[in-house]
Amino acid sequence: MATKALETNYTLNEYEAKEILMTPRKLIKESHIFNDINLSREEKIKHAASILKSRR
Repeated sequence: MATKALETNYTLNEYEAKEILMTPRKLIKESHIFNDINLSREEKIKHAASILKSRR
């Protein structure tokens, strides 16, 4: 499994990938800063489309 972050490639072996997947989820504290974590898939798509539209 390979992933790319900021023009740097990282390669994970199977053990490392499983460790990441088995890591417990963390609760994100409620803040007044917008994020799309709690949006439905449709709402995320709609929001992303509005961002792309505003960049034209």
